[in-house]
Amino acid sequence: MSKENKSFGEYFDTQRIRIEKAMQNKNTQLNNEWRERYEERKRKKHESFKKELEECNERGIEISQECKTYFKKRFE
Repeated sequence: MSKENKSFGEYFDTQRIRIEKAMQNKNTQLNNEWRERYEERKRKKHESFKKELEECNERGIEISQECKTYFKKRFE
């Protein structure tokens, strides 16, 4: 089943095209905002595990299992 664009006149066609472009721009904008928030969460998580690793190394205590798993996945 193919998608056919029916024409309802030049005015409505240009209006539809404008709306489609606006939706594409909005989707791009939302994706970029989501990506920025994701990268920020990822960076904070990395920093907290790095800090935990350094503190545990100084004190000579074992790091958490979550931290071990994070660095294991990171270096595989």
